[in-house]
Amino acid sequence: MFYGLALLVLLADQIAKAAVVRAHPAWTDGDRELIPGFFALTFSVNTGGAFGILPHGTLLLAFAAAVAAVSIVAYTLRAPMPLPRLLGFALALPLGGALGNLLDRVRLGHVVDFLSVYAGPDRRWQFPIFNLADTAICVGVGLLALYHGRQPAPTRDAAILKEEA
Repeated sequence: MFYGLALLVLLADQIAKAAVVRAHPAWTDGDRELIPGFFALTFSVNTGGAFGILPHGTLLLAFAAAVAAVSIVAYTLRAPMPLPRLLGFALALPLGGALGNLLDRVRLGHVVDFLSVYAGPDRRWQFPIFNLADTAICVGVGLLALYHGRQPAPTRDAAILKEEA
């Protein structure tokens, strides 16, 4: 189930990006508004990271995505199975997202972004344009925080025993 969800995220991300790349030349206003005043599909090419971090950092970000993907797979191979369901989701989503953006960077030299959330007149308050892979990564990290927040805190005795071992 874990790797199946990661594959589903990767495929959904790549199919959505391909559809936007194919459709965007026909958009007369540069985008396709789906919820007026709030949400549109907007084609954008991103050579940096989220929120404008590391503009033109494609190689470094590709390396970081590869390290993240390999780390998640290595963890899951060493972890006792089956993984708790929440932890499985928390790891599968960023794995699929990292692979989706990595594939773009390797294949295209940039990431295709297309989801635009905004508000106010003339889109005064606009969130940076993102894609499905970014969404999966963020949701997965949030689930990972939730998973770890729900784990019992180690007891003092367990910490002492661990130090003695």
